[in-house]
Amino acid sequence: MAGLDPHDNIMVVSEQFRFPYSKGLLARSLVRSGLPSEDSYRIASRIQESLLEEGVRELPRRRLKTMTARMIEDNFGREAAARYENWKIGAGNIYVGDEAQEQPFSRGILAQSLLAAGLTPEIAHSVAEKMAADLEEWDIRTISRDELRRLTYQKILSAFGSPYAKHYLLWRSLKKPDRPLILMFGGATGTGKSSMAVEIAHRLGITRVIGTDTIREIMRGMISRELMPSIHESSYEVWRKHKRPFGEKADPVLGAFQEQITRVNVGVNAIMRRAINENLSMVIEGVHLIPAKVQREICEKAIVIQVLICTMQEELHRNRFTTRGEEASQRASQKYLRNFESIRKIQQALVEKAIENKIFTVDNIDFDETVGNIIQYLTRRMGELVEPDDSVYEQTKEATAHERQ
Repeated sequence: MAGLDPHDNIMVVSEQFRFPYSKGLLARSLVRSGLPSEDSYRIASRIQESLLEEGVRELPRRRLKTMTARMIEDNFGREAAARYENWKIGAGNIYVGDEAQEQPFSRGILAQSLLAAGLTPEIAHSVAEKMAADLEEWDIRTISRDELRRLTYQKILSAFGSPYAKHYLLWRSLKKPDRPLILMFGGATGTGKSSMAVEIAHRLGITRVIGTDTIREIMRGMISRELMPSIHESSYEVWRKHKRPFGEKADPVLGAFQEQITRVNVGVNAIMRRAINENLSMVIEGVHLIPAKVQREICEKAIVIQVLICTMQEELHRNRFTTRGEEASQRASQKYLRNFESIRKIQQALVEKAIENKIFTVDNIDFDETVGNIIQYLTRRMGELVEPDDSVYEQTKEATAHERQ
């Protein structure tokens, strides 16, 4: 497999979390396990070089740890490798929750909640490691969830300031919402909205992600082509089969696309109403999400935030279809390139609609930067819609004395 560019992301994954590989994060863990700083950064750099050379895009966390331990053993001996493998064991004896629902303390789960506060993956995991070290130092074996959150809030407040601490409280409020959060990511084909939606949902701990193409697929199975032809074609090809007459000035691509939107949004609205009834937060993504005002009955019962994802650079947009063709045999790049003009026309219409309705629009050039921009916007928008109660996180005399032990 061809090597990756050094700027490409290598994602470290486990059952609990997913975050970009970081030389700094790995190096610091090596330092804490007893290796000299210079040697730690050299090993972290060599591992990154090896992964890039292999073309690795996703790396199981267990394999990363095995690779690191092997490299330490080759360079510094078995004893040093054993120290690295065992230095985290103590925190495994810390339990969170009450006696009936205790669970082992997890840095990964804590770091995941910090990612949603707008912290970078490196900082989030650094805070989680520091919390584990503090709990170990204080000889805490059990801690309530509320107390852990309070200590985490105080840690963020002291290390990064009140804006990040407030962001943490905002996203904590989603765990037991009075009304569900519904995030809607619209965008033309090939703008990266599906990958973006999955990543944002993962960052925020939202487990339900549904695409409008999935809704359309369900409708196709229930309604025949003869009865509703518009749902049986792609958004950029439906105009070729659209039989309705257009006026002389009407654009056939956009006219047929609007027809398809009207049909698919019946299913979108049904999905949102169900989310409200069950009080479940979710992410909806797809080309059929027009950046416009959502029905009042839905906005009154849910926190609805819309984002339009686009790719303004024409050549970058075109190149994404070429890459997609190489990676997914079922979606040949020629199909997209043949309809590229229609796809760009749909994007332009969506952007104009977003501007008209003052919907947040982001130009997806770099994946990580776009994710960061969206998280910042969502946090800012949530701050306008929700006022978190920080009184329960204020420092108490009892806690202050406890932390000094």
